[in-house]
Amino acid sequence: PRGRGARLVFAGFEDPVGRARVFGARRVETVRPELGPDPGPLRARLAARGHAAKVRRIRAAIARGDVYQVCLCASARLGPATGAEILRRFCRRGAPRFAAWVRLPGGTEFVSASPELFFAVDGDRARVEPMKGTAAPGALAELRRSAKDRAELAMITDLLRNDLTPVCRPRTVRVAAARRFLRLPYAVQAVSDVRGRLQPGAGPLEVLAALHPGGSVVGAPKRAALAMIRELEPRPRGAYCGALGLARGPRAAFSLLIRTAQRGAGGWVYGVGGGVVWGSRPAAERRELEVKLGAL
Repeated sequence: PRGRGARLVFAGFEDPVGRARVFGARRVETVRPELGPDPGPLRARLAARGHAAKVRRIRAAIARGDVYQVCLCASARLGPATGAEILRRFCRRGAPRFAAWVRLPGGTEFVSASPELFFAVDGDRARVEPMKGTAAPGALAELRRSAKDRAELAMITDLLRNDLTPVCRPRTVRVAAARRFLRLPYAVQAVSDVRGRLQPGAGPLEVLAALHPGGSVVGAPKRAALAMIRELEPRPRGAYCGALGLARGPRAAFSLLIRTAQRGAGGWVYGVGGGVVWGSRPAAERRELEVKLGAL
């Protein structure tokens, strides 16, 4: 959305939607960032200790029938850099659909280069594009054939369809595309497309309330998957896996804050993760984390 009256809306992964932060802006425009000189290599140290054991614990929970899928995340600590340098690195390396460098009152600062549209609203039309299934560049054929990745996306597509239904008119929610592929410089991603017609009175904030936190960064069923995330991950995700959007009147576009680095007391931390299903194997899940580090 462009023009006067636009609002920037942010919700961290753990934030209840009632605590989402809304900021007014007199003027908002889409701009092409000035990339400037290449900032050079950015060191990233992946902290994924115990990742294989966590994948096995999730598979055991799936075998018991507790969950169907859990999005398990780890983090990489980045070398010294400014927010501007990280943004330039993202834009040069990752060709992101949604790039942002955000500094908010209270000290929250993050840089995001998300390829994932969380949701968009245009009048009474809503669209959600969950993204599950990742492969290295050149591995599209393997991703197409992967039963594990197909199941991973199908589960989350069904979850998002159910999440969207309460704010939509009866029988208007449909899967417009069950599976298509997005090529990025560092990865290939599988994406679906879910659409619906909103009920009278429902707008961007009502859609955010229905969907947050995004199913593709949680798992299914949501409540059980969230419980496992809190048990297995060593610290809260913060801005990572939250939602960031621009809204103006009945129009809005929100990204899901994946491929996101956030500044903490010890410097910048970059989150990486992936959905664990019954067909997951620890070594393959670890390789997926490495592919996603390629955004930097």
